[in-house]
Amino acid sequence: MGAKFNLKNFLIFGFIFSIITQSVFAIEDTQTKKSKFSFFRKDKNETRLEKKKEPKRVKITEIELPPVFSMKNPPEHLSVMKIDECVKYAIEHNPNLEIYRQRIKAAKAGIGEARGSYAPRLSARVNYNHLDNNGSRIASTHTNSGGFSVGISEMIWDFGKTRARINMAKYDTEAAQYDYDYELLDLIYRVQINYYYVLSALANLDIFEQNVRINTLNYERTKAMFEEGLKSKIDVVNAEVNLSDAKIQLVNGQENLANAVINLQNSMYYTEKDGFIVTNTENFGFLKADYRKKMQNLDNNIKPSGFSFKKNEDGLITLSSGIEHSDIIQDFKLNPYKISKQEAVDKALENRPDLKSVRMVGKVQEESLKAIKRQYAPEITADLSYNYTKNESTYTNPFQVGASIGLGSLNPYQIHYQIKEGEAYLDIAKHNLNIAKSDIYWEVQANYITMRQLERKIPLMNQKVKATLENFELADGRYSVGLSNYVELQDALANYNSAQLSFVQTVFEYNVARENLLKSMGISTN
Repeated sequence: MGAKFNLKNFLIFGFIFSIITQSVFAIEDTQTKKSKFSFFRKDKNETRLEKKKEPKRVKITEIELPPVFSMKNPPEHLSVMKIDECVKYAIEHNPNLEIYRQRIKAAKAGIGEARGSYAPRLSARVNYNHLDNNGSRIASTHTNSGGFSVGISEMIWDFGKTRARINMAKYDTEAAQYDYDYELLDLIYRVQINYYYVLSALANLDIFEQNVRINTLNYERTKAMFEEGLKSKIDVVNAEVNLSDAKIQLVNGQENLANAVINLQNSMYYTEKDGFIVTNTENFGFLKADYRKKMQNLDNNIKPSGFSFKKNEDGLITLSSGIEHSDIIQDFKLNPYKISKQEAVDKALENRPDLKSVRMVGKVQEESLKAIKRQYAPEITADLSYNYTKNESTYTNPFQVGASIGLGSLNPYQIHYQIKEGEAYLDIAKHNLNIAKSDIYWEVQANYITMRQLERKIPLMNQKVKATLENFELADGRYSVGLSNYVELQDALANYNSAQLSFVQTVFEYNVARENLLKSMGISTN
């Protein structure tokens, strides 16, 4: 039906097919596959993201939640998790971080997409034509023809338009990385603060339990003294009311502890079957040896174990070992954070990943404006094509190589307003950068002042606890010998408990303030 391909045509066709095949591989995987026909142009200075090895894609499965942890039937042994171990667990299991990782991958893919303008554009076409020409004054003709064509074209240079789009994608990738860093920073401090909430709830629970014990003994002592005719019935009733209030306060403390544990585990995305217990930190050392039991069972009845009565020389009943002396402040040590306010501000402006992200967004807008303005620039393109056409009597197979320079379809009116829009977005990015720097500047100073004030407040609160304890001991002694009434005794006990709770709250606020300062400085402690 037609002429056969000669050797020249076969070689030309094979050459074009080889280019097409290698170009496809280059487009699909620019990181791992390169060939001598690769048309990609890469910078010498790659971003830090592009140097990392791509992890294999894993199948995303739906999360399986553990059974609800029951305080009535707790496990016999609970593992201990330090604050840094909780943070590590959260980093490994928090799906929000994985979302940010995927955003980085998407932004990184945009770099390859922008580089695609330098890759060859392929074309292939098969055609068949049938011409049926009938008329009254001419002879009827029928013509059949068929053929195919393949071609490849590549943009050689477009005077910086593609380069601007590549830079946009790179800065966008850097911004995505900094967004991930800030989410990681926020996660770390969110878990740490929730950890301190648990420690604070446990310390308060110690105070509430001690208060129940003391009020239990006060009630029993007052009732015994009433039976001896030494106290009135109203003192017994008041002691019973105060004991009930102490138990209610204890129940509320148990609820706060349970909620604090749940919030901590929620921030960690904790999915293990068994729970865990916390431990003391550098600046939060209130927990005792028996705190493990508090985590295992919040429904224990508080009994005044270790408490007993004794009578003095006058036959009056007093408390023996009725007060846990300086219990909440025993062995407490404060290690202040040594840094000046100016150093804190400087570190924040240097380290904060959200500030870096805003700065990268500004660079994206700069490159975007460059790409818009360069639409007026021409493009230099190289072309290579091969065609084969066969009709009933003849065939043709031209091979063509060429280059061209020219402008695409331009709309100056539209480009003018695109430039105006790009300039506005660039100004917005610059203003956002100034706003972010100003906010960080004042945020760090406020956190710094709060931390320093609490550092000075803690020793004063320590002295207050000691003073209220001494006052309660004196009031208890006066009450036991009949020199004061029950109201005075209960006021002294209430002041003592209030001072202890305030001390724990101050230490908690200090630790939170310190974590907030470190976070505002962009310092990751893990």
